[in-house]
Parts: sequence; C-alpha cells; structure tokens
Amino acid sequence: MRPVKRDYAPSRWRYRLARWWLSPRVRRMVTRWVPLTVVATVAAIVATDPDNQAYAAKQYDAIWSAIEARPEFAVTGLRIEGAGPALSAQIREVLDVQMPASSVSLDLSAARTRIEGLPPVASAQIAVGADRQLVVRVRSRTPVAAWRRMDGLWLLDVEGTVLGALDSREARADLPLVVGAGAQNHVREALALAEASGPLAERIQGLVRVGERRWDVVLSDEQRVLLPETGAVDALMHVLALQLGEEVLERDVAVFDMRNRARPTVRLGTHAVHEMRRLRAMETGEDA
Repeated sequence: MRPVKRDYAPSRWRYRLARWWLSPRVRRMVTRWVPLTVVATVAAIVATDPDNQAYAAKQYDAIWSAIEARPEFAVTGLRIEGAGPALSAQIREVLDVQMPASSVSLDLSAARTRIEGLPPVASAQIAVGADRQLVVRVRSRTPVAAWRRMDGLWLLDVEGTVLGALDSREARADLPLVVGAGAQNHVREALALAEASGPLAERIQGLVRVGERRWDVVLSDEQRVLLPETGAVDALMHVLALQLGEEVLERDVAVFDMRNRARPTVRLGTHAVHEMRRLRAMETGEDA
C-alpha cells in the first residue's frame, strides 16, 4: 500500500489567521483591550446593582471611621494666637469644631477661609501642631479711627474695614473721629490730617467728610476749618502757621475757609458780628 503524502503547507484560512495574529494592532486588541472591556463591563454590571452599592458604601464608611478613630490622627484641643478674648470667641464660633476631633476629617482650607472672613482678621494660618493641638495664628486688624454713622459708632482700620461697633466715644477717645458718607474710604487721609494738626490736636472734635469730596476739621467752640479737595494737609498746615503767628483761631471766628488757598476767608462768630454792627452804628450815629 502506498503511503499517503501529507501536505504540510497551511490552509488558506489558517494562513490568513496567522498573518492576522502577527499584526501588532490585532494582538494589542485581543490581549489588552478585549479583556479590559470584559472586566469593565462586569464591573459596571456589579456597580449598578443597588445591593452592591449599599454594601460598598457601608464598607467605605466602616474603613473611614476606623481611620478617623486612630489615635495618631486625634486632635485634642484648640489654641488661638494673636487674638484677644472677644476675637478668640468669634474664631471658636466660626470654626465650630468639637474636640477631640480627627485631623483627617478637618478641612483646614475652608476653616482658614471662614476665619479670614471675620472683619477683625487680616490674615490667618491654621495647622495641627505636634502636640495634637489645632493651632490658629491670626494677624488682627488694628483700629485707627472711630466712624460715626446714623446707626452708631464703628471702629475702622487703616484700609477702611469696619471692625466692629463702638459702645461710646469715651471708650476710644484716643482715636480720631471721622464723620460722613465715604469717610471710611479715606481713612489714610484723615490720619494724615490728624497727625499734621500739631497743637490743634487737642481741640479737634472730629473730621467731617463733605460731599464725599473733601474734609472739614471741626474744632472746639464750634469752630470749623474748611479744607480743599486736594492738598488738604498743606491747607491745614497753612492754618497752623496763621494760628502760630496771629492766633486767628483764638478770635471769634466760626469758619476758616481754606477751600481756595489763594484767598482764605473767615466767617465771624455771632458775638463778633454784633460787635462790628455796634461799632459801625456808633460811627454813623445810628442805633445799634
């Protein structure tokens, strides 16, 4: 019997399959993308099951609670630096942290934002210290002026930020008093006028912002110095020079108008006006 001759050459389909498998793109698809697609599909089916979602959420909460409860993450107290008792109380209120707390559950960025939102706070830093204390370091705004409004007295810092209410003028008599709409926007100028007032400082009752454009300096005995919109400090220095040389403000002058630096004018007080009329009447022979 004749032996059967075998044809070792591959068939056409086997040859095409071998060529197809040698393609890098096909091999990546079969060995990488197809398994990933299958896994993702199965995971999506499992994840969309409500029972599986509830179980996963329960496990997540349990793991997170276990992490929060670890003693190395415990925060046992709060320490506030750079703030007085009143501001410290406000900071504790906005933080609203119950001690002991876990450092992993504290949102320090949000806490700092809340603290810096307090008017008396210029800036704040917050961190958990090595002693497991939540440390808050604040830079407080300094009140430099008292502002009288229709609703009472308020403290201002140099930027014009309202820091809080003032119970009485006597409580901060050391601060200059500013009055009028827009006065809070020109605190630096008001401070410059107060500093330049020199010997008149003790007589200044307040600085009044007029028409949100310029200042009037109100002195004791109801005297008032009207300053220009620009060069207010120089105008006040000119008044001081006249006061030192001629004591113009020691006379019965109600208003010293410096709005026009070239032509300073004065408005006499009531007594001086009556006296001038009397003298004029005596000169003319008329009844005063």
